[in-house]
Amino acid sequence: MVAYCTAADVRRLTGVPSSIISDADLGELIADADATIDAKIPVPTPTPRQIKRLSSLLAAIDVYNRPDLRVGFSSGDFSVSSQEIEESLRRWEREGEDILRHYVKEAPYVKATAYETISEEN
Repeated sequence: MVAYCTAADVRRLTGVPSSIISDADLGELIADADATIDAKIPVPTPTPRQIKRLSSLLAAIDVYNRPDLRVGFSSGDFSVSSQEIEESLRRWEREGEDILRHYVKEAPYVKATAYETISEEN
């Protein structure tokens, strides 16, 4: 199976360089994100751009939830504070929920308003 997004997609969201998290590690997080998507919705072929975005968001959320990154990080002149991480996580989670809501088809819900007893007569 081909992944819905790439390590580069996740790096664009997070800004985390390969010196902090490898492409192989990102690949594992992407595989987890894709498995989550596959478990929740049937993904049409070809893969819609929104599903690719959802995969990137879910993987990015996992990256920023790593204990070593949750407190913030810096690489060269680039840095991300813990507050920026928290803000990004909230924004990404909302966006991911919006995308999922678009694809998840709710099962019809039937509420009984009255009950009747049916008796069979011979």
